[in-house]
Amino acid sequence: MAAGASTDHPAPGASRGRARGPWAAGARRARRVPVARRNLLAEKARLAMSVGGVAFAVLLILVVGSLYRGWSAAGGLFEELPGDVWLAQAGTSDPLRTTSFLPADRIDEVAGLPGVRAVVPVYARRVSLDPEDASLNVYFLSLDVPAPDRWPDEARRFLPAEGSIVVDSVFADEAGVSVGDAVDVLGRRLVVERIEPGGNPLFQIAFMNGDDARSLLALDRYVSFYVVTAAPGADLDEVAGAAAAAVPGSEAHSAADFANATRDLVNQGFLPVVGALVAIGFAIGGAVIALTIYTLTIEKARDFGVLKAIGADDRFVYRIVVVQSLGVGAAGAALGIVASVLVATLIRRGVPEFVTELRPLDAAAVFALALLVSAIAALVPVRRISRIDPAMVFRA
Repeated sequence: MAAGASTDHPAPGASRGRARGPWAAGARRARRVPVARRNLLAEKARLAMSVGGVAFAVLLILVVGSLYRGWSAAGGLFEELPGDVWLAQAGTSDPLRTTSFLPADRIDEVAGLPGVRAVVPVYARRVSLDPEDASLNVYFLSLDVPAPDRWPDEARRFLPAEGSIVVDSVFADEAGVSVGDAVDVLGRRLVVERIEPGGNPLFQIAFMNGDDARSLLALDRYVSFYVVTAAPGADLDEVAGAAAAAVPGSEAHSAADFANATRDLVNQGFLPVVGALVAIGFAIGGAVIALTIYTLTIEKARDFGVLKAIGADDRFVYRIVVVQSLGVGAAGAALGIVASVLVATLIRRGVPEFVTELRPLDAAAVFALALLVSAIAALVPVRRISRIDPAMVFRA
């Protein structure tokens, strides 16, 4: 009886020894075979769907995230304008929602202060270009520079020629204008000299020549702001304080102050909604990646059982699972990044109000996130696979 039992039910250790012995060389050779790649390519339709699922998740995350970036960058224009200190009428903390008037005859006093290199008067006024269409409401800025050709190229894009204006792409789309078209501004026809990329549906900023601004904006003996450029090495706080003291009723602001005030306008009206969409996009995208990789791994459970039956250890199986998961994650993330660039570009061309800013660092972060989620999603089912009894694989 004992002999029969030994024949029908061999000891686990002896069975394992017989199983591993003949297959040891084959298992070693299998380690040199790109099992993960063959496993993925065995079902190309399943591979395409898995990569597509990851790509769609990355596309969702990046497009919504770039929309958030684009809108949150509103106001950065003030930081691009030349100058270090903005003098405004006291109480003017937000240039877009408040009005500033300063005496126009104080430029010489400010220019003569220690540490001041240049002073530029700025005219600003919100103008409705079409009385019957309230959406065509543009905030015109004019830097009254006496010799624009002496300014650096990055500043000259804010200095159109006389009789011309520079607008952003959002306004150009809403007004239906292109470069060379004429726009009626307070009864005078001004030609669109250039269309700058970007803009914002909540507000549009356009630039006007100083000679046109003095006659059209009708500020008479006033300017809206003074932009002060400090000399190299000068203390900005001292320059700001002295300049404010030289212009009665004024206060000094940095370009960052005005930029942040403009961003606050966007933050209050739109960014909370976009921020919620970004969070939802990350949650959905992560879930899609995790579910895709998890399903792909579970569906190959029988194949992993076969590998264990021929002598592959758990570490070898883990490596295959993680490699194929990272392969799918990397391919899907790369495809999603390319697709997000194309989709954002196409949408922006059709809907300029869809302001996006896709940063390389954001794309790299989402790529890394996709790989991390892929690895985690693969390690969850791999524990289940490690408990597979190889003998179950060969049952009918």
